[in-house]
Amino acid sequence: MICNFHKLLYERRCFSRAGKRKAQCLVADQSGLAALEFALMLPLVMVLFLGMVEMVTALSHDRRVSKTAFSVADLVARSTDVSSSMGDIEIAIAHQMKPFDANGVGVRVGMVRIVKDTPEVIWSWSNPYSSPWTKGNEPTGIPFSQGMLVNGQTYVVTEASLEHSLILGDAFDNIARLVTSSDKTLAAITLRDTFILHPRKVSCVEYKDSCT
Repeated sequence: MICNFHKLLYERRCFSRAGKRKAQCLVADQSGLAALEFALMLPLVMVLFLGMVEMVTALSHDRRVSKTAFSVADLVARSTDVSSSMGDIEIAIAHQMKPFDANGVGVRVGMVRIVKDTPEVIWSWSNPYSSPWTKGNEPTGIPFSQGMLVNGQTYVVTEASLEHSLILGDAFDNIARLVTSSDKTLAAITLRDTFILHPRKVSCVEYKDSCT
């Protein structure tokens, strides 16, 4: 009976040692570690990559919108009468937005005169994706500094804007709703720029006899 007891004790010790060795081997085994790390890091890497693409695309569109606003202002400021030149303005808009599509880019341009320290619209034109400023009113969204408000002074003003759709916009919307319970949309951002220039050749660039 004593012999049986020692035999059982020995078998338990052997089993215990074998179990420890297997556990140590399991802990030391790193054959699947790389795959596990890849699975954990892949979503983060994809978000970072798409975020970089998103940022570069948005910045590129923003630069084009700014160039469009400046080019339209410069074309009008160099002219004396643009009554028959608005077709050229639309061509310039499409050219400045390349290689991107000009559809959806809202552009408006006008002449402004300072009257009683307040800018007033003499005339205004816009493409189909925007609306002109109201004649006789202050051009909304155009920032005039105090030094520019000289009575009788005239300016060419332009505004270009674009609702840029984000690649990850829908995903951002869903995450924002889950986290904040807000209905605010993140699917698009507004890209916008304005320019104010002095007319080069005349004090007021004509458009359909609006300066007379």
